Amino acid sequence: MTRRCFSFIIVALLLLVAVSAAAETRVIAPADLWALKRLGSPRLSPDAAKVVYTEQEWSVERNSSTTNLWLADVATGALRRLTRAQASDSSPAWSPDGTRIAFVSRRGGDEAASLYVIAVDGGEAEKILELPYGVSSPQWMPDGRRLVVATTVIPELAGKMTTADLEAVKREQKRRRESKLTARATEHRQYRFFDRYLTDNLASRLVLVDVAAKTFVDLTPAVDRLFDTSGEVSYALSPDGATIALTFNSTPPPYRDFLNADIYLVPTDGSGALRNVTAENPGADAGPVWAPDGRSVYFRRQETPYYSGEFAKLWRHDLATGKNVPVTEALDYGIGDVAVSDDGKTLWITAEEKGVVPVFKANADGSGFAAVHRAGTSTSLDVRGGVVAFLNDTTSRPNEIFVLDAGTGAVRQLTRVNEAFMAGLRLGEMKEYWFKGAGGADVHGWLVLPPGFDPNARYPLVQLLHGGPHTMNRDSWSYRWNTQVFAAAGWVVTWVNRHGSTGFSEAFSRSILNEWGVKPFDDVMKSTDYLLGQYPNLDADRLAAAGASYGGYMATWILGHTDRFKAIVNHAGVNNSYSQYATDIPHGFTQVMGGTPWEDVEGLQRNNPMFYAANFKTPMLVIHGEKDYRVPYGNGLELYGVLQGMGVPSRLVVFPDENHWVLTPQNAIYWHWEMQSWLARYIGGTPTLERPVFGG
Repeated sequence: MTRRCFSFIIVALLLLVAVSAAAETRVIAPADLWALKRLGSPRLSPDAAKVVYTEQEWSVERNSSTTNLWLADVATGALRRLTRAQASDSSPAWSPDGTRIAFVSRRGGDEAASLYVIAVDGGEAEKILELPYGVSSPQWMPDGRRLVVATTVIPELAGKMTTADLEAVKREQKRRRESKLTARATEHRQYRFFDRYLTDNLASRLVLVDVAAKTFVDLTPAVDRLFDTSGEVSYALSPDGATIALTFNSTPPPYRDFLNADIYLVPTDGSGALRNVTAENPGADAGPVWAPDGRSVYFRRQETPYYSGEFAKLWRHDLATGKNVPVTEALDYGIGDVAVSDDGKTLWITAEEKGVVPVFKANADGSGFAAVHRAGTSTSLDVRGGVVAFLNDTTSRPNEIFVLDAGTGAVRQLTRVNEAFMAGLRLGEMKEYWFKGAGGADVHGWLVLPPGFDPNARYPLVQLLHGGPHTMNRDSWSYRWNTQVFAAAGWVVTWVNRHGSTGFSEAFSRSILNEWGVKPFDDVMKSTDYLLGQYPNLDADRLAAAGASYGGYMATWILGHTDRFKAIVNHAGVNNSYSQYATDIPHGFTQVMGGTPWEDVEGLQRNNPMFYAANFKTPMLVIHGEKDYRVPYGNGLELYGVLQGMGVPSRLVVFPDENHWVLTPQNAIYWHWEMQSWLARYIGGTPTLERPVFGG
């Protein structure tokens, strides 16, 4: 056999293998979203040689997940599993000497999430502390002997958090859990948050834990309410361990006034002192990050005390002078994550920018602000020793960990946990586009084509309507509203960053105040016209729209203002401005909706989607969760009732145990089936799954 003939055979075999591999790929289905491993919380070791991160795996059959800790070697990318328990390990934190990792988990006989510590070189994790309402957010003191953690208490019973006090808390906790009396009573303006009630009179605390002795001291004994009504805790420990910078809502119950997150300084000496250092600002001050010299604290500031589309800017509190000074006020960016270099000279920041979330670099005073890495969506920054670690995802890839060389700006993908699985999926091509929207403004959109898009075939177009309203459609992977899953059914799918979206200037974000529907509707219509003109094979007679939350508001607004679409999906939509007065975040709603039920009713009705019910014609699928307190599910029931009363084709899907999102695997897969089946009924396409039954 000649060498040329042998080479030809090798090439042919390689081509055959490539064709065979391509043939084995398939379009993505909703269940695939639950087969992927979900990465989070990357944290660099003190020497920047390793990254610890969480890896979550879901079981559709069990309808639950486990999360364990993994280590990645920064130089080689080698991975090592650190924990193996059938539990949910979270919030990893390196000890100062890099030999141990503290984390939170609920294992074995734990009644609540407990504090654990594990040696990096292996062995069993040791339980350090369990408290009645669990612990969260561990941070090491510089001495490596103690940790600060957050917890929750019943303030009138907690006392000094002695053993007797904690036993009293446990008894009351058990009594409440087992009581046959389930009534909730309140006189507070805010009495719920997202999917739980705030009527149990709970308070947040920070405690200082001695790891060896397994004892603790309450650092905030005077606190009689949650640090934030969300229950979340955000704090940072100073480099010398002497002071905590804490985000704490300074507005007390009954929460009649706007909630006001402020930065408080809390000493770790056990004195219980609290000092508000941002009291002059009526808006939110949050997300404290210490400068390495311990002389100042960076934080994000908004001056408007309600949700208005205002961008958060970076500020700095100087401990010596007590002054708060702006750092990025001149920049038209909403600041996300912030990390400071070891020498304190460089700020690493994430911020939305025209459909992506880059990693930016700036000097300590905010000057020299420039993007270093622009691709996709970057989050969860951590910086140590010249290395920047972060998560990054795109429309075509879920989160993986990346590292950036702070000196050169070179970026490298460190993990490829889902790469093999994703290689078996056939995804659609993603494109971005710009068009002239409302008022002639330049408006941005993302477009995802079906896998194997044929320019000679005819395709339906689905307009996805993003929520917020002040958020941005990112080049990002989603485990809920995933554009690739929609496109896999045979539809061309688009997201429009319509007026009100962030990442395109603060003025653009705030342009819909007191008129939620007008400009965004115009943008969606103009986007549809633009795409029909750019893609002649899009079928103008097979258009559909789907959205959730504010996107549901837009779905109902579209329902009342055009019959251009053949079908609409409305998930958790703000359909009735009156019903939305039952929301869990009532502050500010009157400021952004054009009126109130008691003042300027005409203005309120002008922005009320239900006010245009006489025009409802388009078939609509209405979906809602009964535990949705953000957009109370009466919004969905009322809309469905009107549609049925008018004889408009409509379908109602209610999830009794889901909140504003559908978060459990079996419900989520069924949710996708309902949406795909509804749209396919009216615009064609092929659902990528059969109706799930899951045994019942």
